[in-house]
Amino acid sequence: MSKKALGRGLKALISEEGFAAAEKAEENEKLREGAIGSLPVDKIRVNPFQPRKEFDETALEELRNSIIENGVIQPVTVCRDGDGYQLISGERRLRAVTGAGFKFIPAYVIEAHEDASKLELALIENIQREDLNAIEVALALRSLVTKCNLTQDEVAQKVGKNRSTVSNFLRLLKLPRQIQDSIRSREISSGHARTLINLPNEHLQLKVWRQIIARQLSVRQAEALVNNMFKDPPKEATKQASPRDVQLGEIEGILRDRLATKVKVVEKKGGQGEIHIRYFSNDDLERLLDLMGND
Repeated sequence: MSKKALGRGLKALISEEGFAAAEKAEENEKLREGAIGSLPVDKIRVNPFQPRKEFDETALEELRNSIIENGVIQPVTVCRDGDGYQLISGERRLRAVTGAGFKFIPAYVIEAHEDASKLELALIENIQREDLNAIEVALALRSLVTKCNLTQDEVAQKVGKNRSTVSNFLRLLKLPRQIQDSIRSREISSGHARTLINLPNEHLQLKVWRQIIARQLSVRQAEALVNNMFKDPPKEATKQASPRDVQLGEIEGILRDRLATKVKVVEKKGGQGEIHIRYFSNDDLERLLDLMGND
């Protein structure tokens, strides 16, 4: 292998003599646990517990070009697995090295003999090191709870996050699939998503989500929109509501859902009445006019 293929990053990790020895070693030779060295890429199996499911091809190409020019700066993390190794973290680097045509990659070997240990290590390593989207982080955290039998407090301690942060990530998984996909693609942020969680049902969540996308609302604007949709605190009833009052309440609910704001129906004598529609900003007024077909 040429020195260009070796790369300056790999030289910084192990000596040229050590690399040459690794190149000549038999394929089944194994590094000891806790060691950093060079491993054949075809002896490293992809981690089945990897939380990242999507890899940006443009970013992967940029990493591949960087590795060709500079070598691998940071080793991947692996554990022993039969006659080879299983990847714990660094799948992007492994893909880039393989795409660049390199046969070896610098690796750090850690101890993990049980599937549960491999899963926990893989999830924690990737949550801490990789640029996962919020849904991938949430799925990884949920796996630590459900598959590794950890409490949310234990998960928070292991990944170095507050318990409330862990809880907020997990709540994202209660959102409709369309919204989760929107978070995956970074069409909306996790801040937008946490705002949507406060809505009482999937119908309203999707309605507001569509408005966030169409109007390109900031998180603060989305929060204001959602706050407008909450009902006023119910007043203590002094008498039993009449059937007509119940009917008017249902009409208010329909209008409130369709307009995404507070609505009050006031009935007067002679079959007349008024509909009071609240708006909370000029933007909110324009939104309501658009819903009503304003040209």
